[in-house]
Amino acid sequence: MNYVFRFLETIAAIVLGLGVLVGTGWSENESPQMIPGETAVTSGRLEYRSHCAQCHGVAGKGDGPVAAVLTKKPADLTVLAKNNGGTFPEEKVVNVINGSKIITAHGTRTMPIWGIEFSKPRPGAPSKSVTIVNERIRMLTDYLKSIQEK
Repeated sequence: MNYVFRFLETIAAIVLGLGVLVGTGWSENESPQMIPGETAVTSGRLEYRSHCAQCHGVAGKGDGPVAAVLTKKPADLTVLAKNNGGTFPEEKVVNVINGSKIITAHGTRTMPIWGIEFSKPRPGAPSKSVTIVNERIRMLTDYLKSIQEK
């Protein structure tokens, strides 16, 4: 019986995570252009909430709703600078997000490669430019930099 409950709990967490992924994101006319008064950090927060919070948690502590069913605990993204001698490892973060750096502790890569995901066109939409993909990753990186523990 406990097995059945754990299975249902896992399915619920996956559905919740997929709902967050599918229900949010950029529009058909995809553009990283910010609305007046918005900053790269606030745009990055939207990217984070759309693509990262389901695993890493809203506050970035690695405690999102899907984290409990993952084999490896998601990283606490608020201590990246602390764990790097007080300096935010911007290039490393960009490389992990865009997929050019694989984290060996992750084993096989279960975290989506957002550089690939961000570049996929929606059905009937034109392909997304490298500039748009890189801008989305930059805004997400700026947000992660802003949530570092002091």
